[in-house]
Amino acid sequence: MANIKKIGLYTGILGALASVAALVLPTPAVSHSSSGNNSPVISGNGNNVNYQSGFPDLETIRAQRPNISDQQYAAIKPGMTYEQVLDIVKIPGKEAASGGNVQVYTWGTEVYVYMVVTLVDGKVQSKSH
Repeated sequence: MANIKKIGLYTGILGALASVAALVLPTPAVSHSSSGNNSPVISGNGNNVNYQSGFPDLETIRAQRPNISDQQYAAIKPGMTYEQVLDIVKIPGKEAASGGNVQVYTWGTEVYVYMVVTLVDGKVQSKSH
């Protein structure tokens, strides 16, 4: 029985040392890159990220916002259905998430979400933009 305890103790010590070594010892720099048809080329090594040509500036992103006015946004009230929201904004939202009795719709692009409406039991619970 004493041998099993010693083995367990030594195994625990070795595991702790391996964990410390993994944190302390330098690891070789690994370079990662990513590209796609609809995304900018992104490269980096975990410490910095470089966006190469194709990444739009903030003004370009904002210019792509959906054509929803501040008056339309203000007209969306708690208790409305998605169909009533659609009657106001005239642009279908994208169902970004749903679970149980909750649905979240967004208006905008993958890069810039202009408006988010959360419905609970089919009724507007909250909105943000």
